[in-house]
This record gives sequence, structure tokens and C-alpha cells, in this order.
Amino acid sequence: MKRDPETMGRDISCPAYALCKKRVLIVGGIAKLASLHQQAVEKNGGTVEYHDGHMKSGSKKLQSRLRRADVVLCPVNCNSHSACFLVKKLAKKYKKRFHVLPSASLSAIARALA
Repeated sequence: MKRDPETMGRDISCPAYALCKKRVLIVGGIAKLASLHQQAVEKNGGTVEYHDGHMKSGSKKLQSRLRRADVVLCPVNCNSHSACFLVKKLAKKYKKRFHVLPSASLSAIARALA
């Protein structure tokens, strides 16, 4: 039987191979959408972590969460320039997949995860 290299070593029962057992960090965003974001990620086999994007006394927490993450999402419409800059810098430093999103909408998050 020939094995598909795309699925080798992966749990084929996971709904979305690319997201299965991955930790997604969402920096900033709209608090009332957090549970919907979490549901969308968990439905596809991943887990979610949030950072509110506030940089006053939050940069160490952001760095810690980013180091644990597999994928980092940063919506620009609800983050400061300093937060987006720091996220981009840390993502490059720790070699993390990083996506700048135009908004924190559920559809923007879903497109980034697809």
C-alpha cells in the first residue's frame, strides 16, 4: 500500500491535518468573539491561546505564549503598532508561522487557518 506523504505521521481522524494538535496564538482581537474563535480552532483539532495585545507589562507573557505556539495570528484592526511589530519580530526570532490579518472577524481567522 502506497502512503501519502501529506498524511504520513498524522492522525487521519483529525478534521484538518494542517491544524491537528497545533496551538494557535491569537494576539488582540475582539473579546466577544473569543469563544467563536476557540470553537473554530478546536473543531479542526487545534487549541487556542490568547494575548490581549496590551504591551504594558504584557510583553513577557506575549513572548512566553508565542514560544509555545505553532501558529500566530495578529489582527491589525484591534492591535497597536507596537504589539504587531513585537509579534512579527518574535515570530521571526522563534521561527513561528505568522499571519497578519486585516480584522479579528471569524471569517478572517478561518481563512488564515485554512
